Amino acid sequence: MLTKRFELFTLMGFRVSLDLTWIILAVLVTWSLATGFFPRAVAGLAPATAWWLGAAGALGLFVSIILHEFAHSIVARRFDIPIRGITLFIFGGVAEMEDEPPGARGEFFMAIAGPIMSYLLAALFYILAALAPGVLAPALFGYLALINLILATFNLIPAFPLDGGRIFRAVFWGWTGDYARATRVAATIGRSFGTFLILLGVLNLVSGASVAGIWQALIGFFVISAAGSSEMQMRFRIGLEGRTVGQIMVRDPVSIPADTPLEEAIEEHFYRHHHTAFPVVRDGRLVGCVRIEDVGRVPRAERGHKTVADILPAAPTVATVRPEMPAMAALKLMRERNASRLLVAEDGRLTGVLTLRDILAYLAIRRELGGVATGPEPAHGPGTTTKPQTGAHA
Repeated sequence: MLTKRFELFTLMGFRVSLDLTWIILAVLVTWSLATGFFPRAVAGLAPATAWWLGAAGALGLFVSIILHEFAHSIVARRFDIPIRGITLFIFGGVAEMEDEPPGARGEFFMAIAGPIMSYLLAALFYILAALAPGVLAPALFGYLALINLILATFNLIPAFPLDGGRIFRAVFWGWTGDYARATRVAATIGRSFGTFLILLGVLNLVSGASVAGIWQALIGFFVISAAGSSEMQMRFRIGLEGRTVGQIMVRDPVSIPADTPLEEAIEEHFYRHHHTAFPVVRDGRLVGCVRIEDVGRVPRAERGHKTVADILPAAPTVATVRPEMPAMAALKLMRERNASRLLVAEDGRLTGVLTLRDILAYLAIRRELGGVATGPEPAHGPGTTTKPQTGAHA
């Protein structure tokens, strides 16, 4: 759901960014306030004033969402849950966690902090609306009180990935000591709620409320997608816990000697093995990785005069890790670098290659075997300290 983003500022160590999709939300909020809410709230309101109030309302919503996510982030820091930053996007905001909470208690307090902040803001704006003079300021503060009340209450619905869904998972997790089961139940509720929103949106479209219907359907699709992503995250966490890169990687991968003529590399490696990238070695030592796009940049007329070493990128294009690295950490690195493979080396010598396909194949085989794997199986209770890949908090 997130696209191109721009960093706005840093608040107490948390980076606050704006996703381009937020512009859509800001325009819709401003338009709906300027043409609907404020003209109904203030009799005889001039159109220009209504648009100024609409823009102020959108700005107030912007600040309210940041404070909501900031509350999540502050509590997450208290429980040693790393937060990469806060991003505003079309459906509100997310506090981007680098890892899921290590225990049920941390998740509970982190999840409930956002709605509490929104309820406090609603109370504050309600008081300001009651005390402010005139009619314009009370109307603006009244809207901000209402929207924060709605934001807090909606987020408390026990459907993952909403705050209420995380609170539900935390309580279920703490009660049963079963992280996997708690995630499955919370995700199922999330998908059911998302389906309900889509159906409600379709009904509104049929009845003529097209804007509301489209918006509800989009939120429903987002909730379903996020719930499924969280469940997949859980499977990665459990399936890879206790596993290392060396236990999953492909050993002795096909590599290309650095002095191989480029035309030979194309015929004997790219065409023969159908891979899009190959590690490059010299005297058994890893010197880099050549990708199909590196070859494609070389004019055909020059390929007969170059070796693989001649076209290696100056900067490494594929990350190198050690065999003992935890598999979850490797998966996180892939995500951060938007990469599908990692080279595995020890003391400078190539020992293997780990790809996303290898990880998925390992998990599929483990699932077929009923979770059987070599080595001791870890516990998955509220005190577990291993952490899954990056997640986002809606």
